[in-house]
Amino acid sequence: MWSMAENIGELLGFEDCVIYLKDGEVLSQMAAYGVKNPAPRDIKSRIQINLGEGIVGTAAKTGMMENVADLSRDSRYIRDEFSGKSELAVPLKFENEVIGILDSESSKKNGFSKDDEDMLQSLANIAAPRIDSAISHRQKERTEEDLRKAMLVAEESNKAKSEFLSRMSHELRTPLNAILGFAEILKVKSGNMNDSHLDHIIIAGQHLLMLMDEMLDIVQIEQNYVTLNKKTFLVEPLIRECIMLTKFKADELGIFIDTDLSSLSGYGDSQRFKQIMLNLLSNAVKYNRKGCQINIRTLQGEGNHLWVEVEDTGIGIADDELKLVFEPFVRFGSLQGEVEGVGIGMLITKQLIEIMGGEITISSEMNKGTTVAFSLPQSIEAAMQISSQTI
Repeated sequence: MWSMAENIGELLGFEDCVIYLKDGEVLSQMAAYGVKNPAPRDIKSRIQINLGEGIVGTAAKTGMMENVADLSRDSRYIRDEFSGKSELAVPLKFENEVIGILDSESSKKNGFSKDDEDMLQSLANIAAPRIDSAISHRQKERTEEDLRKAMLVAEESNKAKSEFLSRMSHELRTPLNAILGFAEILKVKSGNMNDSHLDHIIIAGQHLLMLMDEMLDIVQIEQNYVTLNKKTFLVEPLIRECIMLTKFKADELGIFIDTDLSSLSGYGDSQRFKQIMLNLLSNAVKYNRKGCQINIRTLQGEGNHLWVEVEDTGIGIADDELKLVFEPFVRFGSLQGEVEGVGIGMLITKQLIEIMGGEITISSEMNKGTTVAFSLPQSIEAAMQISSQTI
């Protein structure tokens, strides 16, 4: 815009030329030629004019040219560094919208002729699209810079949060293990293996340890610290092992677990697979109803992938809550206070499945139940194909 102001001033033989840009209800001096431009890319005593004020503001508001032959007779005149005797202000329009003003003052009365009006109007018509493009480019650069800064702040904040959670979990684990150990010793020494007070201490401590393990999992996944021991493994034995670990709680509630398992192999970390299955089975039990059922199926999928489905006939999840299933610290409906946990298990499950090259889906119907299905690659080639598609 600086070269544009200079070229217009020199071409038309004007004493000065100032380019104003409109930002909302304000016009700001952005480039100048003549007295207002004592040094390269510098505007002396830069001013702003409100829309509708002064000759410049009036031209911007009406979208009409202003040619004032005698400024001493016009009360709208706003004195600037160069106090002229006549003024010519031409709107810069792009797509019928005023984006700025080309303004010039003369030290003479009647300083601008009809030819000057026509020439400055023609130059304004040529300049407006270029100025609009420059404005858009500058706004884009500012937006990108603001976004970059925001991302850096978010990354630093997230890193600080992760470090805090990691340190807190490690610091709490040592005394908590000591409490659990002493509780077990007291239970043995008392000779009363059914001491309810000590049982409460042990159950609460084990629950806290589980929560800390989950928090550490989130930190490790977010910081890409998760180490996977990937190999080919049979899915059925691991699923049955997980069923045995959750069967006691299911039997307490009279929940029957039915299976339809094929002899399929998966490729990934078998321990993480068990963690995924235990979380899904635990949820299927916790959010089920007494005397209901859990169905577990394995299916051969496309593209050398297998699918595992965990279906329950429980309370279900409302449509407006279903989209929040994988959000951290979200728990549902009336059972928030009745069901253990803090609402991060499904987030961890989704992230573990994805870093092993799979995907997870969930469907639910209120009072009929929920089905969670996830896939895993069955070979290193299938896992690499998924990885290349996500880069």
